[in-house]
Amino acid sequence: MKKWKLLTAVALSAGLFLAGCSSEPAEYGSSSTDSASTKSDESSGKGENELVVAIQSDPSGLDPHTVTDRAAGIAIENLYNTLFTYTENYGEVEPSLVESYDISDDGLVYTLHLHDGVKFHSGNTMTSADVKYSLERIKDSGARASQLEKISAIETPDENTVEITLDSQYAPFLTYLANPLNAIVDQKVAEENEGNLSNVDAGSGPFSLIEWNEGSSVDMEAFSEYWEEGKPKVDGLQLRTITDATARATALRNGEIDMIIDAVDQETAVLDGADGVVLETIPGTFWEYVGMNCESEYLKDVRVRQAVAYAIDREAINTAVKMGNATVLTETDVPPNHEYFGGEEIYASRDVEKAKSLLEEAGYQEGDITLKITVGSDWQYQVDAAQMVKQQLEEVGIQSEISSLESGVYFDGLNSGDFDLTVCGWSGFVDVDEYLYDLFTTGGAYNQQKYSNPEVDALLEEGRVTLDETQRKEIYKEAQKLIAEDAPMAFLYMNSFTVAMRDDVKGYTVHPTAATIFMKDVYFEE
Repeated sequence: MKKWKLLTAVALSAGLFLAGCSSEPAEYGSSSTDSASTKSDESSGKGENELVVAIQSDPSGLDPHTVTDRAAGIAIENLYNTLFTYTENYGEVEPSLVESYDISDDGLVYTLHLHDGVKFHSGNTMTSADVKYSLERIKDSGARASQLEKISAIETPDENTVEITLDSQYAPFLTYLANPLNAIVDQKVAEENEGNLSNVDAGSGPFSLIEWNEGSSVDMEAFSEYWEEGKPKVDGLQLRTITDATARATALRNGEIDMIIDAVDQETAVLDGADGVVLETIPGTFWEYVGMNCESEYLKDVRVRQAVAYAIDREAINTAVKMGNATVLTETDVPPNHEYFGGEEIYASRDVEKAKSLLEEAGYQEGDITLKITVGSDWQYQVDAAQMVKQQLEEVGIQSEISSLESGVYFDGLNSGDFDLTVCGWSGFVDVDEYLYDLFTTGGAYNQQKYSNPEVDALLEEGRVTLDETQRKEIYKEAQKLIAEDAPMAFLYMNSFTVAMRDDVKGYTVHPTAATIFMKDVYFEE
């Protein structure tokens, strides 16, 4: 099976660290189901040979093409498949539902040959019609529509062949076909439900949906007709919503759950060295920021946004909230270990005097500005960061008040622009386009800050269609500098990624994107 090395592949260490976040195990998928033991723990509510995984919040829904939250993504990654998939090497993809593929010499036509006989959970057989339907559904109305906007035509010459024509060369195309949320859905099931897949299983993934108990768990079982032979290796998967970090750590130590996805620093401090618990840590892709609404009364002035960015002490917040484990960002969200890292240190350190000078230049005196900092109550570490931001802003003369909201209400407000400042984060990005395009182009799908700069728009459009790597790097270097100077966000830090597991959980590849597509390889060892 041919692998495709992406232009934006990142050289990350594959070393294994047992004390703080996440990493690739020494052995990946090397054991067969015959070696897996039956696991049952009636006292903790776990079923026989069932993997129980704690997640931090309840999913917003189960439609792969509309959700953007992490909890929903974890469920969807295990219910659905994509045409291509991430490998254990960050930045690399390989075929999944696609058996083989060809790219025309001009880079505009992708011919995909599908695996024959892949079954959806409904019992329907996947065909090229489902692929065409899914890609068009994403392009026309999905949350990641911009990722497929270069598609100009999709033809289906037979049931197992899909021919995709692009209107221009498109550097991140295969990366986006591998995005776990750009999944292929069962057209018949979608149409039977009038296009609403928010609580419907239309997937072909290793696990099928039993029930989503909102606020409690997503319960799944192994799909007996799954097309990848010998997978999944457990009989069931439960995603259990446990919002409190202490409760998650306690449940893992007691054996009530088997795994914590994206363990936070408070958990890892407790779990490091705990009996029967393994921590795996690697550089991650979860970055956090102070978002600024560029259309709010005060923040529409770039000088006020810059003042906020200079007022924030990233190192202090990292030390207090992240126990010093994160990597401070001094320019934008593209991390230092990424091939397309810009390298400017615009916010290398806090500069109180510069912040005050910018506010004075904008015509504001101490106490003139009051901002609302909105944050999701489900993420205590972001609430804690907001408290520090509030204190740091007061020291330069900006008053603020914190509004801590339940996650659903919080995201609704974020998407509608009902905030001045917010502390939030994104995870799972691979190509540099993914780090920048939807967040910083005018009207971008994730541009909750309402940021707009025509020069940035032009650069990010150019970067998408530039295949020459040297030219592409220069484009993105310039774009990152402009974005940082405009300060639609005060970028805080990039987190390491930790998965905490019971020591009898084997076969799981901890991936920088936090993708859980590797659950299908997990088994229990006696």
